[in-house]
Amino acid sequence: MVNMQNPDYKIVIMSLCIAHVLVLCEGRPLRKRTVSEVQLMHNLGEHKQVQERREWLQMRLRGINTAPGRSSSGEAGRLRWRLRPAEITDLSHLSPEEIQYALKLLDKILKSKHS
Repeated sequence: MVNMQNPDYKIVIMSLCIAHVLVLCEGRPLRKRTVSEVQLMHNLGEHKQVQERREWLQMRLRGINTAPGRSSSGEAGRLRWRLRPAEITDLSHLSPEEIQYALKLLDKILKSKHS
């Protein structure tokens, strides 16, 4: 017979009970989320995406040339722009639509440079 007073058996039994409960839950929450919680999670995800876009846009703007000058190939008529980090303003006031517009504009500028 098995002695149930042994602490090792108690630990094994408790572990099996916990494993059984976890298998029954299958990673689902214990209760359904309310509509406001779902909306909050959606808004948080959207906010994170907009923040990542702003950071990417600021990073791309740092690489744009802003100082007029001549290129080494002798193209005197073209102006080159380069922003200094101190000249870049905070873009947190931009809406997602404005960020999308700026990204499309930057892509168009970059494509025209390569052509």
